[in-house]
Amino acid sequence: MNQAVEKRPTTGPVAEHAILQDALRALKETTGTTARVVPTHPKLAEGRADAVVEIQQGGNRARYIVEIKRALPPAVLGHVVAQLQRFTTPGMLVTRYITPPMAERLRELNVAFLDVAGNAYINAPPFFVYVTGRKLPERDREAKKITLFRPTGLQVVFTLLCLPDLLNANYRQIAKAAGVALGTVGWAMYDLRGLGYLIERGKLKRKLVNKRKLLDAWVTAYAQQLRPKLFVGRFRAPRPDWWQNVDWRHFNAFLGGEAAAAKLTDYLKPERTTIYAAGDVNPFVLKYHLRKDTAGDVELIKAFWHFDDQGNYPDLVPPLLVYADLLATAKDRNIETGKLIYDQYLTRLVGED
Repeated sequence: MNQAVEKRPTTGPVAEHAILQDALRALKETTGTTARVVPTHPKLAEGRADAVVEIQQGGNRARYIVEIKRALPPAVLGHVVAQLQRFTTPGMLVTRYITPPMAERLRELNVAFLDVAGNAYINAPPFFVYVTGRKLPERDREAKKITLFRPTGLQVVFTLLCLPDLLNANYRQIAKAAGVALGTVGWAMYDLRGLGYLIERGKLKRKLVNKRKLLDAWVTAYAQQLRPKLFVGRFRAPRPDWWQNVDWRHFNAFLGGEAAAAKLTDYLKPERTTIYAAGDVNPFVLKYHLRKDTAGDVELIKAFWHFDDQGNYPDLVPPLLVYADLLATAKDRNIETGKLIYDQYLTRLVGED
């Protein structure tokens, strides 16, 4: 008789709960430290985190707000740290697997973490746990890689987050603003409904829900999937302040990243200039004497949206994109600036569900 094999879900809250339970079990097996999920509704847990856990060792206890990620590639580290910094209660990252280099970086940032392999970092005196280098169990190595959206789907999500009023437009209008084929909008809406981000009441009465989670998911997926496909190359400019006098509209280009953040917040001194440009970038490169250089301080990226939503900053990319690019660097100063942009420009996009 064939023994039935339990199939665990790979997406959604159930899958995240399974990751958390496996990580807590691994923590106990590896260190003897016990932990439990506190039965507190996530919406009550400051910023709508995924869970609250309580760590116990002897008579000592420590409580953490938890963010669960199925994967943790380097490109999303800054975003994860920014999410955890939204909480006033200490935050903890829980994920399937953390490599030794990533573990060391998280320790440097003093970010508590657990993974399914038993790797962990907890620094809450008298607690101190640091385990790294443990490998995933064989069954977990075979797990399929989870992808939230395809690159073109991310363009649709970006458009709907930046232009909430467009949500109830027809699919053709959404497709034009997002720069995608008409059919892409249909399956993107299907995915949004299936993942619990979209409610529909009639044909043109749509509402985004769980928008904070959707924004976070977009930022993570953008760094992994869409941004690398849009990347044109690195260049070096003749002088650091060259971007201050660019004729952006003439070249259908926009300032992003650190330089855009400096204009939005007056808080950051840019070390790298990020430019999003539509169409042929060669005239722009020639006009401003940019030289191809893989270690250069200028990066050119293809613009993918077709709308103007910059308000008082028509030469900048939308704030959501500035935020995503800052966090993709995982630099402390950029993470701090990203938090300012989130508070000043993005909270109005996510609002209250």
